[in-house]
Amino acid sequence: MMTPTAVPLANLEMNVVYGCNLKCEYCTHLGRFMKGLVPLDELLFWYRSWNTKIRPQNVRIMGGEPLLHPDLEKVIYGTREHWKEPRIELVTNGLLLPQIKTSVLTALKEIGADVTVSRHFDDPCYNPLLEAGLETLRKHGIEPHISQSHWWWMKCYRIDEQGRAAPYQSDPQKAWNICYVKNLCITLIDNRLYRCPQLGCYAYAVRKGFVPSGWEVVLDYPPLTPACTQEELEAFLRAEACEQCCICPEEFQYADMYEKINLFGFPKARKLFCGDTLDEPTSNQNPPVYAWNPGILPLERMDQPPLL
Repeated sequence: MMTPTAVPLANLEMNVVYGCNLKCEYCTHLGRFMKGLVPLDELLFWYRSWNTKIRPQNVRIMGGEPLLHPDLEKVIYGTREHWKEPRIELVTNGLLLPQIKTSVLTALKEIGADVTVSRHFDDPCYNPLLEAGLETLRKHGIEPHISQSHWWWMKCYRIDEQGRAAPYQSDPQKAWNICYVKNLCITLIDNRLYRCPQLGCYAYAVRKGFVPSGWEVVLDYPPLTPACTQEELEAFLRAEACEQCCICPEEFQYADMYEKINLFGFPKARKLFCGDTLDEPTSNQNPPVYAWNPGILPLERMDQPPLL
C-alpha cells in the first residue's frame, strides 16, 4: 500500500512483454528488436518493491505488445491489487484483441482500467485489422481511447551506412530540450526505475544482445533501485539532461507510416499486412533491414502472435 511519504509521479510504465507482433521502425520501446516477457511472479515482486515508495497518478501496462502475455488477466488484477488508487491503463496496438480471452476483457472492466489503442497506420490493408480490435472492445462495453500514433512517429535512432539501427550522437542538452517525454514516462524494467523508455529499453536490449554494437553508452546510466531513499527519488525526478541523452535526436525528424514499417517501400509493407512472407536474402545480398531482429524471418502476419 502506498504511504503518505511516497513520492508522487505522473506516470509509471511497465513493459510486461518486450516482444511485439508489429516490427515498427523507430519504436521508443525497441519492439522491433525485442523478445521475451516479464513472468507474473517477477512483475508482482517489482510492484511490492515500489508501491510504498512512489505514488503514480497513472500506471500503464505496456509493451512490446501486452496482449501477448499468457497471464495478462492475472497481471491486470495484480496491478490493481498493488496500485489501488492510480488510474490503470492498458496500451496496445489492438490487432490481437479479436483473439483475446473474454476473461481478460472482464478483468479490465472489473478493475476500471482504461484501454488505449495506438493507431500505427492508415492503410486499406491495416485498417480492417484495427477496426476488428476496436469492435471487440466495444462489444464488451469498453470504449477505447485511440492514440493517433502515426501522426507523430518521431525517429528516435538513426540508420547507419550499413543499414543498421544506431543511436544518435547528439548534444545531450539539445536532445533534452526537444524531448517530449521529460519525466512523463518513468519506466520500470528489471525492477529499476528509468527516466524514459528509451534508456530502460535500450539498456535491456544491449544486455540481451538484441541490438548491434554501438549502444553501450546507455549502460552507463544509473537507474534507481528499490533501495533508493526518498531524497534520491526526488532528485531523480528533478534531474534534467544527462550524458546518455546523446542517444536521442537533437532536432525533430518524423517517419512516415510506410518508412516506419518497412524501409523498402509500400508494396512490401502491403504484403506484410496481407499475410505474405518476404523473400529471404541470398548469400550475395546485404541482409535487408527487416532481418535485423533474430528469428523474425519469415515475417508473421501482424494480426498473429509472434514467437517470443
